[in-house]
Amino acid sequence: MQSRSVILWLLLVVLALIVYGSLYPFNFKADAIEGGVFQALHQLSWARAGRGDRISNVLLYLPLGFCLFLWLETRWRRAVSMIVATALGTLLSLSIEVAQVYISARVPSLTDVTLNAIGTLLGVTAGLAWGGLTRLMHLPGRAERPLRDPGAVLLLGLWLTWRFAPFVPQFDLVKLKAALQPLFSPQFDPVIVFSFLTFWLVVNQAVAAVVSRPRRLEALLLVIATVLVGRLIVANQTFLPGELLALLLLLPMLLVMHRLRPRPRRAVLVFAVIVVMLIDGLAPFDFTPPMGRFDLWPFRGWFEIGLPAAIQLIDWSELFGKLFLYGTLLWVIKEWGASIGVAVIALTTTVFGIELLQTWLPEQSASITDPLIALGVGLAFRSLYQRLRPRAFARDTIFQRARNR
Repeated sequence: MQSRSVILWLLLVVLALIVYGSLYPFNFKADAIEGGVFQALHQLSWARAGRGDRISNVLLYLPLGFCLFLWLETRWRRAVSMIVATALGTLLSLSIEVAQVYISARVPSLTDVTLNAIGTLLGVTAGLAWGGLTRLMHLPGRAERPLRDPGAVLLLGLWLTWRFAPFVPQFDLVKLKAALQPLFSPQFDPVIVFSFLTFWLVVNQAVAAVVSRPRRLEALLLVIATVLVGRLIVANQTFLPGELLALLLLLPMLLVMHRLRPRPRRAVLVFAVIVVMLIDGLAPFDFTPPMGRFDLWPFRGWFEIGLPAAIQLIDWSELFGKLFLYGTLLWVIKEWGASIGVAVIALTTTVFGIELLQTWLPEQSASITDPLIALGVGLAFRSLYQRLRPRAFARDTIFQRARNR
């Protein structure tokens, strides 16, 4: 089964992160204690950890239980897979705690083993829920290969680029703990939850436009895992509680969206993306006369300080987030049934309208820059679709001839 290989690779990545995060910096001292493994077991205590460490121990093993269950379920019965996955996660935790006995900087604890086991069990439960809901969606296979949408591929690329900015990997225990830190005292902003839920629904739609129907959920799971791992290893990036809550709501929402016909489903996405753009550009909507200045000089700040200095000061995460948002609106409008030309005009007009409204917002600077960026994104998408058109026509002709034989 094709999904087995994806789950296996995800499982191996999770295992590598757990081992790395638990044993870093790997300064083992063979003579730390006298005796073998059984003597090391006696060194484990029930020492209590801080609140942050307790939460980390649960969260670290949650993806392990999730992947283990999904991998084992393809081989064994569901109940057996749940028991074995939980047992394997607990055994891994116990083995790592024993190994930590030989690392002077670590405090091996049976409390950690218990918390890791709980995390594994929670992951198994999440895997069980994922499997149940995916079966309810019932995505039957198709014989033909999908015509891959180049706009969807570009949109997925923009999504991953935004989530991985500033593209500087950082491999150490401090980074792993910093990425989890916001989850120790989570605060959920409804706007952030709604925005990320919208984004992930669009990402799912883009995945559906790229891969075959039987592999959609598998590919979506791979994209989710890639983003979450990226947040762990990219400098200055952390987990966002709002995004994780959005991911928990994603599969039930996919089930609801799956019940809608294609055109209403795409209309919902268009409406949701426009709402996100309005909130992003105009919140808190405290419009105050008189009208402010509208800057017709694009990228004025860059020219004033010089291009080399501007490049160093650019917030790449914000810039790529803006590119993704503009690409998202354009793509969902096109998916709704509009031509690429109409989608480009709709995107540019929407961004220009938001910039005009910002002239009535205090402490906001309105400029022609964002509409020009939106136009650039639109032209990039339009160029992709124009290049595909002759090949898509030839492919459709060949496929139609084959069907008529």
